[in-house]
Amino acid sequence: MKPTDTGSPVISIIVPVLNEAGNIGPLYQEITKHCPLSFELIWVDDGSKDNSMAEIERLAKDNIRIKAISFSRTFGHQSALLAGMQLASADIIIIMDGDLQHPPSLLPELISKFNEGYDLVSAKRMHTASINPMKKWASSLFYGFLNFIADTRIEENVADFRIFNRKVLKSILSFEEREIFLRGIFSWIGFKTTTVPFEAPARSRGKSKYSWSKMAGLGLKGVLSFSFKPLRISLLIGVFISLAAFCFAIFAMIAYLNGRTVEGWTSIIIAVMLFGGIQLMAIGLLGEYVARLFTETKKRPLFLINKKININDNV
Repeated sequence: MKPTDTGSPVISIIVPVLNEAGNIGPLYQEITKHCPLSFELIWVDDGSKDNSMAEIERLAKDNIRIKAISFSRTFGHQSALLAGMQLASADIIIIMDGDLQHPPSLLPELISKFNEGYDLVSAKRMHTASINPMKKWASSLFYGFLNFIADTRIEENVADFRIFNRKVLKSILSFEEREIFLRGIFSWIGFKTTTVPFEAPARSRGKSKYSWSKMAGLGLKGVLSFSFKPLRISLLIGVFISLAAFCFAIFAMIAYLNGRTVEGWTSIIIAVMLFGGIQLMAIGLLGEYVARLFTETKKRPLFLINKKININDNV
């Protein structure tokens, strides 16, 4: 069955893009070449400033299987994935990035593994060509810290290249969180899952959208979404320092009674800076949790749609 057929698609492929105009056409050609089943291709334009949406419109002009929405502004990769999942009509769903670093040539292997009876199959990146060593180190550090601090284990280098069934889709869409971290949620929901290894090619066009600040923000979101351990660690630090201060107070009293006290400001300054820093850190951590509660209570939409292509206006 060709992608231009009017029958129901077997697979819904969801691709979020942000300023990926140069990759739109090549990615579509690669998906068409490698996907063995009929599919609908759902593009989600996350507020691109280049010609990404124009490229998608060109492809969709004579092909109703190519669908798209564009956001009114950039709402983020996680929101774009959720928007695409809400539009998926097939019983099998694939999510992948639009930069060609999730190679469409892996689609037959993912589908084959999925057909073995798994609910969710994720692609695990074993190596990325031309990756910055600092970024690789930061990624390992992020996953190591996240798995240490979080209550749900998230496998390293398993990002957003997955195939799953409608049971998993309904589970994901049942979440009502605004500050959503999909990598953690895919691990948290359970079901029968496995991974398929792959080698990620170097980016041939465009630039990575994950700056250091965005990576740090994603890491913070992951930690705060899946664990209260940071608060417990703050409590333990406070208990430890309180015990140390109590012991020091006894020592100081004994020294005072024996006339061995020495006047000085160094120890006082060090103690004030140490305790003040720890208090500010704990208050800031509490503030992050409170800010997320505030975001959840406002119940603002995760995204606003500016334009639709080949999608019913009632959707």
